[in-house]
Amino acid sequence: MLVHILNRFLGDSTSRYAFEKNVSEASLEKSQAHDFESKNSFQETPSDSVDNRNAMWCYLRAALRGDQEAQYKMGLSYLNGQLGLDRSYSHAEKWLEQAAHQGHSHAKEELKKAYDELAFS
Repeated sequence: MLVHILNRFLGDSTSRYAFEKNVSEASLEKSQAHDFESKNSFQETPSDSVDNRNAMWCYLRAALRGDQEAQYKMGLSYLNGQLGLDRSYSHAEKWLEQAAHQGHSHAKEELKKAYDELAFS
């Protein structure tokens, strides 16, 4: 009980540490995804590339950690069928809404455009 009171009064350093670690891991995942994408842009058959899948998994891990840019990228990938993903408007909407909720302006624009074109219902 006393530990709980002290943590509330002083701030729970373990939760702050976990948050900072989560943010840094998301940044690492995102940079790895960018590396895979840049390798893939020089290949002749990008749609069949293992690098596409690796980039997608890195973006997914960063998006699940709350990274708004990675959430936006996942939304676009589902919307356009990129990074080895099949088109899924429901998944695209979910990821774009999460990024837009965090203030990502491009995600808000993509959502508006998709709703205007009736891609999402």
